[in-house]
Amino acid sequence: MKKNNVILIGLDGLGLDEIGEWIADGTLSTLSYFHQKSAAELMSTHPPWTPCAWPSLLSGRNPGKHGVFDFYAREDYDKRLIERPDVDSPYVYDIVDQSDLTPIVINYPVTHPASELDHGALVPGYLAREDSEFHPKDIREQYEEQFGEYKIYPDYGTEDDAIEEYISVAKQRRDMANLLDDRFNWDLMAVQFQITDSIFHDLDNRDAIRKILIKVDEFVGDILDLGEDDPTVFIVSDHGMGDYDWTFYINSWLAEHGYCESKEGDPQYFRQQKQGELKDKDQSGPGLIETAISTGVNTVSKVGISPRRVHRALDLVGAAEYVERILPEDALVAAQNQVVDHPNSEAFQLYFNSLGVHLNVEGRDSEGVVPQDDYKDVRSELMKELSKVRDPEGNLVFDDVRPRENVYEGSHLEDAPDIALFPRDYRYDVSGSILDTFRRYSHKNHKPNGILLTNCSLGSIDQAQIYDIAPTIAAELGIPIDTQTDGKVLTSQTEEVEEADWDKIAGDYTDTQSDGDTSSVEDRLADLGYME
Repeated sequence: MKKNNVILIGLDGLGLDEIGEWIADGTLSTLSYFHQKSAAELMSTHPPWTPCAWPSLLSGRNPGKHGVFDFYAREDYDKRLIERPDVDSPYVYDIVDQSDLTPIVINYPVTHPASELDHGALVPGYLAREDSEFHPKDIREQYEEQFGEYKIYPDYGTEDDAIEEYISVAKQRRDMANLLDDRFNWDLMAVQFQITDSIFHDLDNRDAIRKILIKVDEFVGDILDLGEDDPTVFIVSDHGMGDYDWTFYINSWLAEHGYCESKEGDPQYFRQQKQGELKDKDQSGPGLIETAISTGVNTVSKVGISPRRVHRALDLVGAAEYVERILPEDALVAAQNQVVDHPNSEAFQLYFNSLGVHLNVEGRDSEGVVPQDDYKDVRSELMKELSKVRDPEGNLVFDDVRPRENVYEGSHLEDAPDIALFPRDYRYDVSGSILDTFRRYSHKNHKPNGILLTNCSLGSIDQAQIYDIAPTIAAELGIPIDTQTDGKVLTSQTEEVEEADWDKIAGDYTDTQSDGDTSSVEDRLADLGYME
């Protein structure tokens, strides 16, 4: 028997560490109202990154089952940005659709290319190209005729009014929900706001962040008003946000300890900066900055100095002081041209910041060097060494270092990094770039503790898992709970809940064609510091 309609609001990156005071004092009135009704801490995946967390929330399965552990899918020693077909699990809205109910899905990450639902609508979100198609295909045209341009991404680092830019993009989610509410008699309305994460990466002004979140809170209230007959409401975040102090360049550390070899690769100068800033304002070709950086990197190669010391290279050609006056130090981290020499390395972090180390194993990896008989011993020794790493102030970098089978389980366990890293209090980025081993870098980044707010009773539960949301939504809609879920139903049910293998009833959700070139999306990730 079908229950009330369900509204699922996703607020990427929000945790009580950053917004608790604004919930407590009523600044965020909608969130405050639901926090008073029923609230719990919502623990994320490992790592607590958007592209593996949202698939876990929507599927109810851990990354070992759905196969996504980072922003990227591994292709031997190469990588590419993930897409929906890389997620080897149905999402709850697929089951809603196959149960002859109607889902509306707006802006959720890793939902591209859009599946062709039999009912309802899907507007892709984060990691999709800006020109990705919606389903049905006429939705974008309908929206833009009425409201103007629909944007998946704001302009990060805009020189215009950043507050208005973020508010405008958030408003588009509310307006799209209004449009689709008029068109469909929905059972599940799922709307996600990605900018609630981006503002902490992009903006330093806390008052500006507060102003943006006040408007998002207002838009969330408007969406909730679309529900009739007292809908069930879940407001969730995929992870929290908080202070980081350092970047730990793990491949540099692995190189210093004999596990990893490097070689010269294609330099990516100022990857985190807007392309226009690489040129002098009065010319269209390479400017003084770009030329100086290139000359510096080439110079260190010729004189035998490691390109990891890019700043020293700039100093050799007299450019360091000039560059520092124009661009901040953290822009210089992209001016390195050393990359991992995979065939000659025993271990490396393959992705940019996956919080995991891959071993290069004979017979498993195409150019593996670690004999399979030595795998356990090499991994154990490396884990022991990593657990003792200290930062320049003498503090341990990791709270825990675990073998992957102690973190994940499922058919994709072999796709996970061999070693999972848990930074101390999540105050360290763990970068795959090859630079100095540590860099002082105070900024905001992801924490594992998100939020769950609802108008349902959670009983005595004060901490839930991200895997609990999908089965709970299914139960509230009266559709089967996945037999493969890693979560549990959080709300009280007066009827026995039916169970079924979602893989058998989901339909062919992977039957979509790739969005194609993703370089524009990678540039946006670089703007937020994910591509260091």
